[in-house]
Amino acid sequence: CGLLGNPSTLSNFLVGGAMEVGVSAVSITRWSLQMSFAEAVHDLHPHPTGVSAYMYDMETDVFFKRDWGLGTWRTAAAALTIMGTLLRIGSFLGLRFMNRDKQV
Repeated sequence: CGLLGNPSTLSNFLVGGAMEVGVSAVSITRWSLQMSFAEAVHDLHPHPTGVSAYMYDMETDVFFKRDWGLGTWRTAAAALTIMGTLLRIGSFLGLRFMNRDKQV
């Protein structure tokens, strides 16, 4: 999960198709790093030079690529909320309907 949030790895996956959908649906790190990066850029207004400029450009291209029309930070927050809600619903259903004979 952590490797899927790496900007150099994400640049290979976020080109559309099934890989993008899969990574975006499974990787919590992909969305949380996007939130952190967007907030840092908004608050700090960085002006990197040298190798840092290359890394900054790569991260900007990756993290600001998809935003569902909500803005970068809000898109990531919405994706994480959806993922968390689905995880909780799935967990509840698993607890409710698995091993029913052992429930008190």
